[in-house]
Parts: sequence; structure tokens; C-alpha cells
Amino acid sequence: MSLLDNANRFDSRSYLLCWLFVLFCIPPIATAEPFFKPFTASFRVYRSALPLGDLELKFNLSQDGNYRYHAHTMPGLLAGLFSGDEVIEESHGWLNQERVTPLRYLYQLDDGDEENTQVLFDWPDKEVHTTSKGVTWSQPIEPNTQDRLSQQLLVRLELSRGSENLEYRVADGGRIKRYRFQVVSRETVKTPYGHFDCLRVERSKESRPPDYTIWFAPALDYLPVRIERQQRGNQYRMVLDELKGFEFPET
Repeated sequence: MSLLDNANRFDSRSYLLCWLFVLFCIPPIATAEPFFKPFTASFRVYRSALPLGDLELKFNLSQDGNYRYHAHTMPGLLAGLFSGDEVIEESHGWLNQERVTPLRYLYQLDDGDEENTQVLFDWPDKEVHTTSKGVTWSQPIEPNTQDRLSQQLLVRLELSRGSENLEYRVADGGRIKRYRFQVVSRETVKTPYGHFDCLRVERSKESRPPDYTIWFAPALDYLPVRIERQQRGNQYRMVLDELKGFEFPET
């Protein structure tokens, strides 16, 4: 069963109410040019010097502000000898120049129904409904609560407005967790498309020490071009390999 088939298990009436709430209760912001633009980005993933696979991000946006953000992690041949974790994530929702409003988040591991997770944001009732392994439970949410993918969009938006200390509530793993992002420095990062001046940002979860370092490039609408994580004594890196949707000066 596909992700979209599983998503249809959610109550259609609640889903419609969410859309009506978003469309009619949040005023549109008139701007000359939208900040968010469709793109496709591919990253190479490494553990120390060992290539593990690839991450592909795809972002699509309709003219009325409905978005689809898709992440596909694909293990490489060598990594597949140790782990076959192919992961697909999707976030669907609505956005404008001031707000990112997730409506549905989907997670799929290895094409197995038992590992699927779906999260539905019920904004009229201020609840989030999570379904995992056939079990559904609900939790109260506050305004601006995000899912694991939509918070990436919101970080980019707020960095573009000059914010340097960000905090969000994120529906993650069946719980509502606090994510914090702190700009710590400005550095130049080499990419296949040249060198970019970047904001170096540290991410932490709850009250824990920072676990991710992310380099956001303002010239690329604050897209990340490099991501690092320290975990269990290993360093993991994701580096930009290919990017579509942006124009680059000829070199």
C-alpha cells in the first residue's frame, strides 16, 4: 500500500476542515515575488570518508500556496551491505511569505506498511493525530507547530528575515518536541556551483547539546549546502551535489 493510500485512512471530513481553516482564517500576504521557489537538490551522504548514499529533496509549490516537500534517502551499494534503510518523507501544507502551515506528514521506511507513519494536523481543533503501526493517538498543539520537514522551510524563511535564534515545536516521533536553531558564525562553503557565503547554524533538540551543524546559503534562498552530525563517535556529512531550480552565473 502506498503512502497516499495510507493517508486516505485519515478522516476526510477533518482533513477538509483543516483546509478550510487555512484558506479562510489566515489572511494572504501580498508580495512582489514569492520567497519559496520549486527546486530539486541532491546531497551525497558520508560517514567520515565512507560514502553511504544520497538524499534527494524536491519542493513544489502551486500558485495558491499549496506545497509538497519530498525527501528520499537512498543507501549506496556499500552502505546497503550494512543497512538497507531507504526512507521517504513528505510534508503537505500551505504557506505564504509569513507562515508555514503543515497539514499532513508522511514517513515510509523500506516500503513496509508496518513502518509507515502519518501525521494529520487538525488546526480547527488544535490537535495533531499520529498513526503508526496501526495505532492512532492525538495531542494538543499550539500555533506554528511544525512537522519534521516543514520546519526546514520555516527556518529558511526566518533566517531570510534576519532571525538568528529560532525555536519551534515539532511533531516528531509521536511527541511534540522543541527544536532550536542558533546562528553561530558566517563561513564560506565550496560547492559544485562555486563558493557561497553561508550562515553556520547549530541545531539542538529539547535541552540537549547541539546535534546538527547546517550551512545555509543566502544566495540560494537560504537552502542548506552542507549538513554535519556527530552521533555515537561518528561524523556524518551531507554535501550538496546537484541543484535544479536556480540560475547560476557562468564561470
